[in-house]
Amino acid sequence: MNPDKKKIIFITVRSDLGGGPYHVDLLLTNLSAFFDFYIAAPLNNPYGYKWQLQIGKNKFFELPFRSFNVSRFFGLISFIRKNSIGIIHSHGKGAGLYSRLVKLFIPKVKVIHTFHGVHIQKYNLLTRKIYILLERLLNCLTDLFINVSFGEQKVCLENKVFDEKKSRVVYNAINLIESPSMDKTEIRRKLSLPEEKFLIISVLRFSYQKNLPLLINIAEQLNQNERFLFLIIGDGEQRESVEELIISKKIFNIKLLGFKNNINEYLFASDIYLSTSFWEGMPFSLIEAAGCGLPIVATNVTGNDEVVSDGENGYLFELNNPGVAVKKILELERSSNQKKIMGDNSLRVVKDNFQLNTMIEKMKDIYTG
Repeated sequence: MNPDKKKIIFITVRSDLGGGPYHVDLLLTNLSAFFDFYIAAPLNNPYGYKWQLQIGKNKFFELPFRSFNVSRFFGLISFIRKNSIGIIHSHGKGAGLYSRLVKLFIPKVKVIHTFHGVHIQKYNLLTRKIYILLERLLNCLTDLFINVSFGEQKVCLENKVFDEKKSRVVYNAINLIESPSMDKTEIRRKLSLPEEKFLIISVLRFSYQKNLPLLINIAEQLNQNERFLFLIIGDGEQRESVEELIISKKIFNIKLLGFKNNINEYLFASDIYLSTSFWEGMPFSLIEAAGCGLPIVATNVTGNDEVVSDGENGYLFELNNPGVAVKKILELERSSNQKKIMGDNSLRVVKDNFQLNTMIEKMKDIYTG
C-alpha cells in the first residue's frame, strides 16, 4: 500500500446489476493504481462480492440493500475514521444520504456525490417538494456534485439543488467495442437466432423505470408482421407481470432471454436498439448499443437525448406516442442504407463523447483537485 495515495471510499446502496454499480466498478478498476479505494455497499451479486474480493474484506464495509440503517451508519462513521479516509464519493440517492450525514460527524472529509439520475418526475407533488428540500439542505454538506448528463444538471439547477460552481458533468462512458470477426449471420447462427428476422433488442432491468408495458405495446403493433422479433435481455422484479402481459395479449414476437454475459454479441446480431424508459440518467445500455453500431429508437427523456441525436443516429419519440416508434422501426427496416448511416453515426457519437479514458481522466482530476 502506498501511504501517499489518497484514500477514497465509494458508497452505494446497490451492488446488483445496474448503471450505478457498473460505473463504480469502472472507477475502481481503472483508478486503483492512483488511489487507495474502500467501498461501503451491500454484499450482493454481482458487484458486492467482486469488490470485496478485489480490495479485501478489511476495506469493504457492508450496507443494507437500498435502505438506511442507523447502526450501520454509525458503523460507517467509525470505519471512515479508523481508516483515515479523506474523500467520500457517494453514488445514488440512498448513498447520498449516508455520505452527507457522515460529514456532520467528520467535517473535514470531502464529499463528492453523483446522482445517477435525478428522477423527480416519478414523484407526486408533495414527495417531489420534500425531495428537493432535502437535497437543498444536504447541499451544505456536499463539496462537489457530479451529474452524468447535462439534462440532469439542468434539472438540478432549475430546482436550485446546487449552484453551478459546485457541479461537474461527467458522462458515463465505455471502452470502444471491438468489432467481431464474424458477420451478423454467423453471430446469429452461433446464438441460435433466426437469420431472416429484423431484430429489435433491449437490455434492461424489469423495473417500473424501464417502462416495459410501452415496449410490449410497440411489439404488439408489429405482432402481425412476421419479419420482426423483439429480444429483451435482463430480469428483475417485474419479470412475472411482464410474462403475464405478453401471454394475455397473445404476443408472439418477443423473446425474453434473461441475463447474458455476452451482451455485445447479441447487440452485434441485432438491427436496432429500442429504449422505452420513463427516465434515465445517462444509460450505459444506449452507449453500448451505439458502440456496437446500432441505430437507436428511444423515448425522448433526459439521458437518452444526449446519446441519440434525432434523425442522425436514431429517433426519439414521446412517451405517449408509441406509434412514432413503430413508424421509425418500419422506416429503418425498409431502408438498409438509412440503417447503416445511422449505425455509423452511432459509432461516431461514442468515439466523440463516451470514451472511457476521457471519463477516467476527468474523475482523476476531480479526486486530485
